[in-house]
Amino acid sequence: MISEGLMQKLSVTGLCDDSRRVKPGNLFFSIPAEGFEEFARNAVAAGAVAVVGEVPAPEGLTSKWIQVADVKAARLEAAKIFYKDPFAKLSCHAVTGTNGKTTSAFLMNAMLESAGHKVALLGTIMNKIGANAVPATLTTPGLLDLFAFAAKAVAAGCTDLVMETSSHSLHQGRVAGIRFKSGLFSNLTQDHLDYHKTMDAYFEAKKLLFTKYLAEGGVAVINIDDAHGEKLFDSLNGSALRTVAVSRLGKAKAFVKPEGEVKNTEDGLEFLLPMIAKEKFETPLCGDFNVDNVLLVLAWANAVGVPELAMRAALASVRVPGRFEKVWNKNGKHVIVDYAHTPDALERVLTTARSLCRGCLSTVFGCGGDRDRTKRPIMGHIAETLADRAWLTSDNPRTENPGAIIADVRAGMTTKKFEVVEDRAEAIRRACAALQEGDWLVIAGKGHEDYQIVGKTKHHFDDREEAVKAMEGC
Repeated sequence: MISEGLMQKLSVTGLCDDSRRVKPGNLFFSIPAEGFEEFARNAVAAGAVAVVGEVPAPEGLTSKWIQVADVKAARLEAAKIFYKDPFAKLSCHAVTGTNGKTTSAFLMNAMLESAGHKVALLGTIMNKIGANAVPATLTTPGLLDLFAFAAKAVAAGCTDLVMETSSHSLHQGRVAGIRFKSGLFSNLTQDHLDYHKTMDAYFEAKKLLFTKYLAEGGVAVINIDDAHGEKLFDSLNGSALRTVAVSRLGKAKAFVKPEGEVKNTEDGLEFLLPMIAKEKFETPLCGDFNVDNVLLVLAWANAVGVPELAMRAALASVRVPGRFEKVWNKNGKHVIVDYAHTPDALERVLTTARSLCRGCLSTVFGCGGDRDRTKRPIMGHIAETLADRAWLTSDNPRTENPGAIIADVRAGMTTKKFEVVEDRAEAIRRACAALQEGDWLVIAGKGHEDYQIVGKTKHHFDDREEAVKAMEGC
């Protein structure tokens, strides 16, 4: 396989598995795929010192070729050697699920920091080492990028790493080499079926966090109000993990559940968890979905030993960009921007807004192109059921025709409570202009994103900016 001596002999200065990113001195890993020979030749041309592959060397590459039985295993071995096994020096915590990952990760990060830890964060919105943050490109980066990030985190003095782990990353083994100290499961609802094909396959991918990547004796915190969460919790009974069940609905098998009323207003949440603290917890986060997120993270914090004062400080201060973010709250008019881009997320956000709204509830939303088409009519039905009025518009159409995407959404709608405005900025302007005192508007789908993808090109576009600009004229 790959040894430290071999890497020193080759004078390896970096590792790469994407031929477009090769730099002189890199050791290139040729993952089996169509066109791998061309990628290998491109890597050598770009300065790779050698190529690691599973098949015999292609013609002309013999002197640069290292044949192995399993290139992914060789890549992992090389990453541990080159980056000095950084994950062994960090307490790693992961959260997975369809919805709630980002809010949960932000809360986990805030609680650890409030407890005095220096934390690295990997997620949908940003990658952060201590106070230094950069925008994220993937919820969970590739394996080599993960190792490089972890090495930087260790060098910067981080003690903990909090990660959102996507189903893609678990299924593809991007987190190989990490043994997580704790793992959280929020929920599982329809999404990514263009990749996983079935909900069962989607669930099995998420389950890998707990059956393959969580260290023996690690903490598994699971929302059992979700049917898949309860199934996961039951399946882990008798395992070497420390399992903690959480239930907003008060299920008997849950260890963490609210006692008495959960106060849920536009100013935030307030509830009592006697198994953790004697006094009620408070947070400006609102909505039933955030009760789920907060319960999950408080149960985790209690299990891993975060002090109560740190929990409370984090709950009071945390802000999550694009997650039920109040971008306008003046003159009795309320505008919310949320990342909701799945049926369950849209339903949760609109249900929360409906419970707070005293006037007309409107929504602006669309569906992304080149993604699961089956969820589009479902989201259309949810919007017309829960909102008084909807503006159907473009999200990230990518290479699909925006009009065709909107037509798929309309297929799930039977009433005429909607208006089609393909231009997203114009849809936001019209929806804002229609607001009266007491009305709420939910702009869903993009949340924290500051771009729109049309074709294969990213254009600057921020729902929050567009909403504020529109409301200033109202």
